Amino acid sequence: MQNLPTNRLPRILQQAKWIWPDSPHWDLRNCYALFRKEFQLPQVPPKALLYITADQSYQLYINGAYIGRGPARGFQETWPYDTIEVSKWLTPGKNLIAIRAHTPGFSNFQYIHKGYAGLLVAAQWGDTNLLSNATWTCRRQSGLDRSMVQTSLQLFPQEKIDLRQEDPDWMQPNYDDTHWEGRPVELALGCLPWTSLEERDIPLLDERILRVGQIIGKAKGKNHEEYLQTRNLSITHFQEGLTHKASQASIADIHFEGTGRGQWRSVLIDLGKTYVGSTIIEIESAKGGEIIETHHYETIDAAKLCPDYKPKAHCRMAFSNRLTCGKGKQSHAFYHSFGFRYMILLVRDSDSDLTLHPRLRTATYPHKIEGTFQSSDATLNEIWNICAWTQQICSLDAYVDTPYREQAQWWGDARVQAWNTFHLSGDPRLLKRGIRQIATQTTPDGVTYGHAPTMAHGCILPDFTLIWILTLWDDYWQTGSLQSFEQHQPTIRKALHYFEEWTDLNNGLLQYDHRYWLFLDWTGLHKQGCSSVYSLWYLHALDRLSQMYALSKDASSSQACQLKAKRLRRQLQKLINEEGLMQGGYDENGKLVKETSIHAQTLCLLTDLASAKQEREMIEMRLLPFVRGELKTDSAPSAYWTTYVYTVLSERGYGAEVLADIRKHWKPMIPHGTTWEKFDPIIAKDSFSHAWAAHPLYHCMQIIGGVRQTAPEWSEVSIQPTFHGDSAEICIPSPKGKIRSKWKRTNDRIVGKVTLPKGVVARLILPNQNPIKISDLHTYECF
Repeated sequence: MQNLPTNRLPRILQQAKWIWPDSPHWDLRNCYALFRKEFQLPQVPPKALLYITADQSYQLYINGAYIGRGPARGFQETWPYDTIEVSKWLTPGKNLIAIRAHTPGFSNFQYIHKGYAGLLVAAQWGDTNLLSNATWTCRRQSGLDRSMVQTSLQLFPQEKIDLRQEDPDWMQPNYDDTHWEGRPVELALGCLPWTSLEERDIPLLDERILRVGQIIGKAKGKNHEEYLQTRNLSITHFQEGLTHKASQASIADIHFEGTGRGQWRSVLIDLGKTYVGSTIIEIESAKGGEIIETHHYETIDAAKLCPDYKPKAHCRMAFSNRLTCGKGKQSHAFYHSFGFRYMILLVRDSDSDLTLHPRLRTATYPHKIEGTFQSSDATLNEIWNICAWTQQICSLDAYVDTPYREQAQWWGDARVQAWNTFHLSGDPRLLKRGIRQIATQTTPDGVTYGHAPTMAHGCILPDFTLIWILTLWDDYWQTGSLQSFEQHQPTIRKALHYFEEWTDLNNGLLQYDHRYWLFLDWTGLHKQGCSSVYSLWYLHALDRLSQMYALSKDASSSQACQLKAKRLRRQLQKLINEEGLMQGGYDENGKLVKETSIHAQTLCLLTDLASAKQEREMIEMRLLPFVRGELKTDSAPSAYWTTYVYTVLSERGYGAEVLADIRKHWKPMIPHGTTWEKFDPIIAKDSFSHAWAAHPLYHCMQIIGGVRQTAPEWSEVSIQPTFHGDSAEICIPSPKGKIRSKWKRTNDRIVGKVTLPKGVVARLILPNQNPIKISDLHTYECF
């Protein structure tokens, strides 16, 4: 990612202006703007690059065809722009570019509002220059109710539009825009708040039009008395009743009988699993004035066919949209994208029958899926598949926790998602971009925000700052490059100063800082005073920093981190009790906390803090009883945190126990098609599409396929399969090529094959055999 001052941008882009109708800094709440520009093109060049961005977002059309959306989330100080190759949509002669742009006018969990909105466009195709400036035709979009509530505390407002006032064909070349009297206000390139721009260093989202799902229920009723004036479509329909009667039908063409005035009819649609995208509604032969609504949910009560909805749930989820029909055949695409499995499609106030064609425009990161997992255990195969799907729908313009209620780039989640990605597609770009964005938003004393960009000042997690440091190592480990580490030295050093300032002078551990949220995990872990789990994360980060400084030839900084780690290691070792278990730390009065959590034992193993005897005790007295279901505790690791437990156990030969625990906890998730935020989620509160719980994706590959990375850039791996079941085959897309591991049980022996790309060597470890070094293609047998 490169920040480009205006004089280093593409030459044609330097000539463009930021534009917005009327005023770029007045009356911006939930503001949509439409832009059109006709231009002549003598001939279409073989390659036609278009540079485009908007604050906050845009949707691009050329000659009436939808092209895509952007930009990726970012900060105004280095606002991202997109480069799109558009030659296939251009024609010789007259062409039209049309853009719908949006600004929420407020900040949320993926955007920080700086009081301005703007659109920036530039292209040079032969002698034709296309530049955003005052010559464009534009206006603020009409027919919108801009007062609607947000779809959640973290996201954008509901969409409510009247197509009697706003022609849905405004982007078509034959649309008459002569009544658009306004002209855009210009702002100079490089002005505040957009002092510099950055190239988009991740691909454009992969957008596809799908017809998915089937009708599973129908309902009808009387309109709520405030249905026309409501600011919250979700609550109004909730008050009307959400229960449906069972009815099976295709969604290709949905035929609604006339409702009559003051009445509604609806169908309940099941997509089959969670998708992420925006809804498109095609309408046949409307008379004008009919109301169509979409309401979106993650789960339903299957017995009542009633979507799960709680108006006062913490995040205030209210995923609903409305359009009022104009006359005749028409189509409308709702703007914002979010994840859901179930949709109520509803018609109000129709005097005659109405036929609708709903579609979904999906929008996800274009992972090139090359990682595969197949075993004789059908349940594990299904678990792997739902993990892979969840990873895909939680990969947008950033790693997001869930595409449903938040779409926030939480950094503890992102670390797990990066590990998933490295086994699924090998693509490091979302991790690199996220590392930079987290580094960009910090407190004055150096703590990174838990997710970024964000307005959530209550979501500052010092332990996620330590996770951020560890992801610098993850990036190096995957790519072999220290670029991210070297680029973010100011943030690293400021964070280290913070942790030094918050180290207790008496016991040497990190202190709880009450200004911020010490997360650690969704459990009852000890956090007040000085938590051993918190300090163990600090130790782990110091160890990795010392290694990276040494690799970058900064001996002084490496030694400084080593010295801090050595002091902390001594203090933590004092907390290991006579049984060989790590205790919880000290309370605010300096009194020992005797809690011996699974988290603390796990981090002791990750940091090599314990002796061999103590490690055995930690595993046998805590970790194994936990995964076997024999240990009851109020601080059990969550669906997220178990990834660390599984790592230390599987690396030490307990893969079979890990697989059994995965089967137990993830099998109930299979019918929903995605992984859950918690093992026992609260309906209509917790997420049922949460990628921090998708880590069985790589654990299954590591355990059954046996492939584990042991050197940067996958130049070295170990291969030690757990022969669970009768057969298995995996493929991992490493930076050097595909690594394959395959085995099959035949009678009393195992026959296996390992395929390694050039530049990768492996240490093959088989039962009752001495380890051997292999490369290229290797076959083996064992008993």
